[in-house]
Amino acid sequence: MIDHPIFIVGVQRSGTTLLTASLAAHSRLSCGPETHFFRRLNEIDRDKVLVVNEWPDRAVDFICSIDHTGFVGNEGALLIEKYDLRPEDIAAYLAGKSPTVPHMLASVTEPHMLRAGKKRWIEKTPDHLTHLGLIRQQFPQSPIIRIIRDPRDVALSLTRVPWGANSFFNALLFWQRADQASQDFFKTDDRSYTLRFEDLLSNPRDTLSRLCQFIGEKFEEAMLDTSQTGKLVNSQRVAWKTKASQPMDRSRIAGWRQEIDNASNQLAEAFLGDRLAEYGYSQEEKFPSFGELFPSPALAFKYEAELKSVVAQGIRFWKRTPEEQPAVKVYLGDPAANHWLGQDGRISKVKNTFKISAEIVKANRTETGLYWIPDNNDEHGFSYLSFLLKKLLVSHRVSAFTT
Repeated sequence: MIDHPIFIVGVQRSGTTLLTASLAAHSRLSCGPETHFFRRLNEIDRDKVLVVNEWPDRAVDFICSIDHTGFVGNEGALLIEKYDLRPEDIAAYLAGKSPTVPHMLASVTEPHMLRAGKKRWIEKTPDHLTHLGLIRQQFPQSPIIRIIRDPRDVALSLTRVPWGANSFFNALLFWQRADQASQDFFKTDDRSYTLRFEDLLSNPRDTLSRLCQFIGEKFEEAMLDTSQTGKLVNSQRVAWKTKASQPMDRSRIAGWRQEIDNASNQLAEAFLGDRLAEYGYSQEEKFPSFGELFPSPALAFKYEAELKSVVAQGIRFWKRTPEEQPAVKVYLGDPAANHWLGQDGRISKVKNTFKISAEIVKANRTETGLYWIPDNNDEHGFSYLSFLLKKLLVSHRVSAFTT
């Protein structure tokens, strides 16, 4: 893997900046600000940018158009500005190169590397976690490094940045979606590597030594001092990245224990317990029953308070084994507004109504676990089919959790 570029990914607020600053302190490795290159590349027709008789003009236009509006005060920050480059610099670099995606990205990262007097460049953009297939397609030999952090700490941190989540639960669900998008890749890709933020803080020398071995570099003591490289990686001087320039602080590990209540942790473990176990994070709750969310887990964010009441009954939303079947069903929202009955015409909706009705009646008869979390308003219009289901479910209505 010597000299192949290195890519660092992870859910935002997982420690990607600290890890990058540690690697950038190596005498051979450089890393600049986040590029968001693959996210933007995925939005265009790549073939048009790589047309031979229009190279490098279209590629230059694309590179120079990349910006990232992530928070108030940083609207429209251009990638080339963050790297102190001009359009003519990009054009001059690409003019002597064949039309490829790797050359396009290198037109930004390689000049930065050479100015730093380094030999190998790193690209770090957390949300490239959802573009791993594209990275691997374009850079088949490159190491891809993922950093993991306890999702409860990630969620807390995401609620404290201006571009982050509006609630702890929403942040947890964001982490879950990003993690699910990358699971299969890291299970099967032999040029990828995962490390934990907590291990980097508690034992940086050993953690970085193992990582260096994987990427084919020798560990250097300088990697333990990010006071300078943390500032370079945080080129926009945003407040939430300043800790990357400070000594590694073990007190940042498991901060959630002091900051969230028992009900919030119970909700976190009920939704993410399998992932916590996979990554070696502690759990304090026991959930004897596996529950299914209907019509879709994607609606969970709307019903945080009520779901706290449900999980307090010992219900989780992940399987202990692949064969496990749900013992509990949780109906979310209004049958009409949330498309319980589908959208394929009245006959299909009638059939689905009878199917759901039968499930409810059976659950009532067998005392199978059944919950209904209705919407807080009733402005979805009248429907006889919806009315019937709500009548059947009324005795299973869940109240919001209160402390």
